[in-house]
Amino acid sequence: MTTEERALHAMVYHLEAAWNAADSVAFAAFFAEDADFIHILGGYYTGRAAIEAGNRMILGTIYKGSTIRLSVEKIRFLCPDVALVFLRQCLQFFDNGQPRELDARPTLIAENADGGWRIVAMQNTRITEVGTPAKS
Repeated sequence: MTTEERALHAMVYHLEAAWNAADSVAFAAFFAEDADFIHILGGYYTGRAAIEAGNRMILGTIYKGSTIRLSVEKIRFLCPDVALVFLRQCLQFFDNGQPRELDARPTLIAENADGGWRIVAMQNTRITEVGTPAKS
């Protein structure tokens, strides 16, 4: 694993830790100031401040007490300072007091600028039975 791949893995680890601490400020800190974010329900935020506010709202309401597990599936460098990162996510939360899990495939584009990696765009796509390949 290269130094840059390790840095991207570390960024994903810190995103996970920030979510699990319900720290929307720390979560948003990994996004560029003008980042774009499409959340799992298709809503769109532009800018770090909007991303932070949106995550603060859901971490205090529908996903209060939730945890996520993130894993890097693939990193593809589009050029030395731009990477496409494919993730797997398992979100554990409570719905009407019942534990639930939601699996997703977040994809992010990260840019290495000013000495560190920042997310410039992210889309989180829920995995559903419709989207699951048929078993042979």
